[in-house]
Amino acid sequence: MGARLSGSLGRIVFDRVAEVFGRALPRTQTQISSADAVNQIFREFTPPGQAPLPSVQNVALPGVDFESSNCTNFLIDLDFGKLVQGDSRLPSTAYVKMPCPEIATRAFANAVGFWEVEEAFCERVASRVPIRVPRVYAVARRGSRFVLLLENLGAIPGTRMFINRDMAAGTTIERARMCLKTLAELHAEFWGWPQEQQEALLPRRLHVYLAPGGRAKTQALNAASIAPAHRSAPEIFTAEHAAVCRSAIQKWDALVDYWYDGPLTLIHGDSHLANCFEYQGADGPQMGMIDFQGMHWCKGIRDVQYFLINSLEPEVLVEHEEELIDFYIAELGARGVTLDPVEARDQYCGYSFQTLMVALTSIGLGTLTESDATVRTILRRSVSAMNRLDFESWLGRL
Repeated sequence: MGARLSGSLGRIVFDRVAEVFGRALPRTQTQISSADAVNQIFREFTPPGQAPLPSVQNVALPGVDFESSNCTNFLIDLDFGKLVQGDSRLPSTAYVKMPCPEIATRAFANAVGFWEVEEAFCERVASRVPIRVPRVYAVARRGSRFVLLLENLGAIPGTRMFINRDMAAGTTIERARMCLKTLAELHAEFWGWPQEQQEALLPRRLHVYLAPGGRAKTQALNAASIAPAHRSAPEIFTAEHAAVCRSAIQKWDALVDYWYDGPLTLIHGDSHLANCFEYQGADGPQMGMIDFQGMHWCKGIRDVQYFLINSLEPEVLVEHEEELIDFYIAELGARGVTLDPVEARDQYCGYSFQTLMVALTSIGLGTLTESDATVRTILRRSVSAMNRLDFESWLGRL
């Protein structure tokens, strides 16, 4: 992990040098808010098989920024000039996603690789998913930097975007069902694909656990987060909880083997409320999804428990957990996929440790930029699930 971080820092330094000679991607909002910069990205980095947008005449910053755990997200205004004025197919704005300015977060993200995963999604997967996701205008990657130019979903009438504060406040059972229906639609499309098809769409080298060195990397990161997370929030994550987590680290190979024994499907991987949006479909309100940094091949129930545990208060979830799991199973069944209810619940418990470890890494290693209050809320909900599902006993049987 140290070697990965050192290499990541080296790429960051190299990009700053390349920037002096005009050979680096934009680093700041100001650098990308020019017609020359945007037109170059349109020309060189439009996804394969897609026609680039016409050249813009002017680009402006409207001053609209969005919160993110590891990126700089903002809007730019696009002016395509009189030749295409009034063409409703052309966007008047674009959602821009770039690395955040914090060096530690940038080094961590490049070392772990989750930015590259989202780039892969935008470049070759977004056009194939059956659910509503932002239209992709361009995907630029060079060195340690990237630029995504995406559809501004907020410009669509009737669309509601959610943020981390909405997730921390807790969602409703009705919205939870909407999200589970969307997840079932996504999962059913890719369920049980042969390994060669999986590799062609999203290669294993991008898999957080199964890539070369992935097991050791994730084991080291998770192990390193336990003690500092306990020190940061001992009233939530107690010494007893830390001991269970250390036992899980000792069984790491068995856990990874369980998590990724097929059949697998393509999952979102970071499926909490703040990565969803509500829009008006032909049959009423529906859920779409954004931010596919955690996408990988996995069992579909991983997305289910991640959404429910992170996005619902424990006292609400405990009353509806069983029916929501069954709802997801039924939605899969309506799309021709069979999932045994007993096996689904076993998977639900087993994957709850992944959800807990995401919270522990965020609060223990301090590598992301989320607010402390949000991270502590997610940690509290994850620990509650650990207790409620009796993960310790499940681990003992593994």
